[in-house]
Amino acid sequence: MASLSLLSIFGLLPVACLAVVTIQDPSDVIPPSAWAADNAIVPDYNVPFIATQPSPIQAAYTYDSRKKSVSVDHQSYTVNKNDTSVILVTDGAKFDASYIDVLKYGYSSNLLTASFYGFNAAVNVANGSEATLKNVNITVHNGAANIYSYGTGTVVHVDNAWLYSSGPVSHGLYASGNGTIIAHNVQQFSGGMRSSSFSGDSPVGDVYVYNSVAHAAGVGSATFYALGTIYAENVQSISEKGPVVFMDGAQNATLINCDSTAGLLGGVAIFSSQIRTSGASLKLKNSRITTLGKTMPGLWFGNTIINVDIDTTEINTQSGVLVTANYSQITQDFDYYAGYADNNNLLPALVYATVSESKLKGDLVAYNGSYISWKLQDHTSWTGAAYDGASAGKAGTFDVALDSSSNWTLTKDTKVQNFTDGDRTLGNIQSAGFTLYYNASAGQSKWLGGKTVKLNGGGVAKPL
Repeated sequence: MASLSLLSIFGLLPVACLAVVTIQDPSDVIPPSAWAADNAIVPDYNVPFIATQPSPIQAAYTYDSRKKSVSVDHQSYTVNKNDTSVILVTDGAKFDASYIDVLKYGYSSNLLTASFYGFNAAVNVANGSEATLKNVNITVHNGAANIYSYGTGTVVHVDNAWLYSSGPVSHGLYASGNGTIIAHNVQQFSGGMRSSSFSGDSPVGDVYVYNSVAHAAGVGSATFYALGTIYAENVQSISEKGPVVFMDGAQNATLINCDSTAGLLGGVAIFSSQIRTSGASLKLKNSRITTLGKTMPGLWFGNTIINVDIDTTEINTQSGVLVTANYSQITQDFDYYAGYADNNNLLPALVYATVSESKLKGDLVAYNGSYISWKLQDHTSWTGAAYDGASAGKAGTFDVALDSSSNWTLTKDTKVQNFTDGDRTLGNIQSAGFTLYYNASAGQSKWLGGKTVKLNGGGVAKPL
């Protein structure tokens, strides 16, 4: 797509969300078709893992302890060489740059060094250094990150940046090894596979981004790749062949006043790639997530334990599936959700979701013993049902709670374990003739006394 128009793509936003504006991204200036060969490269991660940072990091312009503090402005930098950064800031140096152009050509021969240590990145800030980049234009080809932050104590401040990339592992903002990036007013495009707009990587990378536009076109390229902390405010984005948020393990992602579209896997795809972890969190406030695929859920979780807060937010799907919880993970090729047949060391997903001041439509689906706790509060409206995903193993389970200000419209028969309703009369449930089954023995369902209760719309609530 040439430009991201909120008016034509996303439609009108509610008053609580962003204003309607027309925006553009860097692919309007540099057409991705001109770099189709780069963007078709499939990343090869079947190379030996490197546990420590290789040395030296190759770069055309290096600022280190010998040049402790450097300021530049109105400069142009370019490199046409593999495994070589354009600018390297390292060993505690401080680099301030304004009105600079950076042009990078050259491949990464080892995608693990590119991912975990920033080799071949256009701007690589590493090892306890600090950089401030204002009014910068960075273009990379053949497979290179635009701006990379690596190492404890490394912080990169970005304000008003234009970022374009082609080829694999070409993230826009990329932090790893406990590095941090804080960015305002970014326009970003990446065309390659596994080239997310704003990304953290192992063990932790923290990325904070404000008032920005992002467009990721490649397979497995998310808007936000969370390995650490992702915090976003006023970001408008599309991920053509990836989710809005991709998260592995006990990470944290917060989206405020964001309007984002996903074209593959799910609106969010959150999982643990190995041992199931607890402590992950997802917070959506005054935002909207739209999924384009006919089978894509709004929120997908596998092999993880996570807390989800949804506040004044829309989740729009073509599939009619709002939340999926599964015994599953995502493959290296990002082509499907891998289940028991692929890895029998996984565990069911446990999802604890609280929804406030929102109007949501869609179903909750739990597979293979997974669990969804669904708490509606503060004038929330939900139209949908909860059901097991026709799994061959243990059935999925659900707890549903409504406060007295919230309401639920059933769209099919639904079975829950714990059910609570602040209304106490069930008057805030519209049944449309369907049945709500509850477990009379579950601790938070005992208030119903094991009785069958008539619901508005001709259905009933009755014990399992």
